[in-house]
Amino acid sequence: MLPGPIFRVELVTVARRRRYFVLRVIYAALILLVLWTTYSSTSYLRFGTGSNSIRNSARQAAGFFYSFSWLQLLAILAVGPAMAVGTIATERERRTIEYLFATDLSNAEIILGKTFARLTLLGQFVLVGLPILFLFRIMGGIPAQALTASFLITASTAVMLTALSICVSVWSPRARDGTVRIYLLLIVLFLLPAILYGFHQANVIPDYAWDSGLSSFAEFLISINPFAILTRAMGNTSAVGIGLDMGLVMSSVGAQMLVSVFALGLATFAVRRVHLSETTRSAVGNSRLRNLRLPKFRRPLGKRPVLWKEMFSETSTTKFGYVGWIALMILLMSILVMTILVFVNAFDDSRYRSHPTDDYLEYLVGLTGAMGSVILLLLAARAAGLIAQEKERDCWTSLLSTPLSGGEIIDGKQWGNLYSSRWLILVLVFAWLLELLFMPDFIWALLVSGLTFAVLAFYTTNLGLFFSLRSATTMRAMGLTLATIIFCGGGYLFCCCVVFAGGGGSNEMVIFMAPCIPMLLALPTVLYEDFFGGSLWDEGLPIAYCIGIIGYLAAGIGLNLHMKSFFDDYAGRTDSAKRREHNITA
Repeated sequence: MLPGPIFRVELVTVARRRRYFVLRVIYAALILLVLWTTYSSTSYLRFGTGSNSIRNSARQAAGFFYSFSWLQLLAILAVGPAMAVGTIATERERRTIEYLFATDLSNAEIILGKTFARLTLLGQFVLVGLPILFLFRIMGGIPAQALTASFLITASTAVMLTALSICVSVWSPRARDGTVRIYLLLIVLFLLPAILYGFHQANVIPDYAWDSGLSSFAEFLISINPFAILTRAMGNTSAVGIGLDMGLVMSSVGAQMLVSVFALGLATFAVRRVHLSETTRSAVGNSRLRNLRLPKFRRPLGKRPVLWKEMFSETSTTKFGYVGWIALMILLMSILVMTILVFVNAFDDSRYRSHPTDDYLEYLVGLTGAMGSVILLLLAARAAGLIAQEKERDCWTSLLSTPLSGGEIIDGKQWGNLYSSRWLILVLVFAWLLELLFMPDFIWALLVSGLTFAVLAFYTTNLGLFFSLRSATTMRAMGLTLATIIFCGGGYLFCCCVVFAGGGGSNEMVIFMAPCIPMLLALPTVLYEDFFGGSLWDEGLPIAYCIGIIGYLAAGIGLNLHMKSFFDDYAGRTDSAKRREHNITA
């Protein structure tokens, strides 16, 4: 077999895992839900008699095709990196990669074998929706050229994401760290062109620097962004295929394949060197690097050893690596610069406008919803590995042998996880505090926003700890946690957005959005702006906010109490049958 024995072993062992079958079933269910919402919306907008004309059928097929294309790309972006990022990192974490290096397998056979195996699994995931799309194509309105362009973009995106994930996995000591790194890298790659164009229009980037190479770099990043290419290439959205630019699609596919070849070549070159350099690093070198670091403030151990470990132990921190830290610094610096620019422009307009803070408040609404959601996802991903990582590193038994109770362990890991996000939260608080310079009354909205974020952070942390306690591996816990938060926290709205577009803006529809986490984060600022503006955007917003916050608070408290009550049963400290018999007798 051309890919080598690694491909056959990976395909047999990985393909039998239950979660991949569950993912395909969920993906098919989402496609059917999009199909139903598309049919409902077009039926609602149908003019004249109730008969289904050829034009209406074509409109239904076109609407489903666009929804299907976006859902397919979102699914690849959410599932693809998670499938591939643990290929090498898991081998290093379990100390089994040395056995691969001891064989006569080359670096290319190891990397390409794992790459083709993951691409095969991802291809099975993508092909789930193809029969449903072909059934809809019978109704007309979907040209073969548009269908080919959509699947070309999807296939090249899947290859690029898999290659980048495996390349990041080579430098990641743990699968959890690799997952955080690859998603940070993808966020930067997809958002950096918009950031560069915004800075150029604001004269932060001078024209000579922009013309000398930054514009070409931004265009290249746009060419590997599947969402930008899908929007540009499809042309007229009212009629699929009209204005379709296949040249743009092929150039984008070529750019993505170029990135894939570079990433796989770099991973093949470095897979053995990176691991051997880290394992053979001398203790003297480690001590010298440790002496070069800045001194850290560490409190005494005190009466909460688990909390101390989570706050100050290096094994508990997420290792971003060079790629992760560079991506994180780019995002934070871009947010800070953009915040200051918007604030300065609003401050300059204060001499000419009666309400100068409108622009900054609108920016603050978007920043709070977007950045707050990203921080919550990072908190959830970190919490999902706090207990599962102890199991993988064979430290869980040692922790259970201590006299610490389950409540002390859960509380220590919970507060330590919240403590880890302090620097990111400070950036968001800085943006909130700038509004106080315009309107001191914003302090009330700031307090409510802080309370909202605290409730959601409490919920996401406990959800991650719950799945981490019940899962045997970090990747399984992280996948369950992120899937639950993304779907329940707003992902469900994607399946119903077509129905929302066809219906009115009733209070029931607004209340249906109560679980949406970005909306809950931004609502305190929105309600503050509406209150001082003299008009409320929608009367159902305060009700939706209260329902969402109370629901997430109740869910977080319930998960926390459940873990503390059944910790010994889940951890294996006591026999659950004997414990139930003892409770019945008592």
